[in-house]
Amino acid sequence: MNIGEKLSFYGLFDRVDLVEIPIIQRDYAQGRKDESEVRDLFLESLFGALTNQTNTTQSLNLDFIYGDVKNGIFSVLDGQQRLTTLFLLHWFLAVKNKDLTEFRQRFMTDDGQSRFTYKTRSSSTEFFNALVKYGEVKLTSEKTDCSFEPSIKDLVCDSKWFYLAWKQDPTVQACLYMLDAIEDKFSLAEGDLYKRITTIDSPYITFQFLPLESFGLSDELYIKMNARGKPLTSFENFKAKFEKSIKLCIELLPKYQLDFKEVKVNSYEYFIHKIDTNWAELFWSYRNKSNNTFDEEIMN
Repeated sequence: MNIGEKLSFYGLFDRVDLVEIPIIQRDYAQGRKDESEVRDLFLESLFGALTNQTNTTQSLNLDFIYGDVKNGIFSVLDGQQRLTTLFLLHWFLAVKNKDLTEFRQRFMTDDGQSRFTYKTRSSSTEFFNALVKYGEVKLTSEKTDCSFEPSIKDLVCDSKWFYLAWKQDPTVQACLYMLDAIEDKFSLAEGDLYKRITTIDSPYITFQFLPLESFGLSDELYIKMNARGKPLTSFENFKAKFEKSIKLCIELLPKYQLDFKEVKVNSYEYFIHKIDTNWAELFWSYRNKSNNTFDEEIMN
């Protein structure tokens, strides 16, 4: 349970028949207009992994993806946003690299339904089904940079299979904005990135798949988990990025002494301990007394 199985999104469908975002989950949020910072950072990481800009042989690991597995259906508890973005990226790269036939063979059931689906709204379900079954867009430009003109979002919305009513669905709206962001990032990429993202033996992008079938997850648990979700503050976002930056250059940074350790520790271990203990205690006296938070103060 502490490790999970290392899989790619493509490889996940060798383990399960369907990946389902259950009705109790929220709408797809990573593609929203106001989530540009989170979206751009995530796409930058995916782009770097697929184009090997990091000059490393290690895959990009997206941490744990877990949920309930029953009768071959993986009902996602945590990982909804990452999985949805990965699915949209697979579709876009299949369109860009003219691999839609293979894409359908992998992600469409025998009765023409998407193997990745949302149950939050019927319109969301219909959109993902149509994207897989009918989701062909014709390039209106022969430009050598492989970009779409008009945008991929407009091409999808103007397709015969797209219902205008779907635009009222928050998940579909977010998917369309995400597709535009994916186009901006990946349209000029050289090489067949669809073949790279679907490689199973040495995948470029992975996550730790943790099926919790033995835990008997219920709707009540989904509600409790989602009820805990609150928007991250600016400091919390900065802290997460800064911790990642420290990890990337950990070999170049000095070691530090912690009072309770006999030997010095690396900069990452030092920072994550101090920021939640001694430094938090220091800023506590400057906290906002109305809600007992000091995120704004420590960010300043």
